[in-house]
Amino acid sequence: MADDRRETFLRRPLTAVLATTGRDGCIHAVPVWFRWTGRVFEIITERGSVKHRNAARTGRAALCIDERDGSFAYLTAEGPVTVADSVSYDERLALHTLYRGTEQAKAVVDGGGHEKMVMLRLLPERWVGSM
Repeated sequence: MADDRRETFLRRPLTAVLATTGRDGCIHAVPVWFRWTGRVFEIITERGSVKHRNAARTGRAALCIDERDGSFAYLTAEGPVTVADSVSYDERLALHTLYRGTEQAKAVVDGGGHEKMVMLRLLPERWVGSM
């Protein structure tokens, strides 16, 4: 896939599925919002959640972003994950603004909660997709 097509696709507010591996070897796959920085995927989750614990333990994850309009366009990135144990107001606002717009995002983030969250950063090593 051409880099410009990939960048355009990844900058859209699409729901993705984050897959991590549980302690028992089972796959844990859940829908998430993400923000693509041009280098890494940023995913915010509650501290202590299953995805947080799995990512911290294994250091790896996969993220599948797909078009939900029946066109069967998708992109999957797999690679190492780092966990930042804090999420700033501005980081959470940036993610929510992408999906909710400025006004709604501010209303949500002003309510707090980011102090109970962590940031997962997935650095893609392998890409698979069809567009």
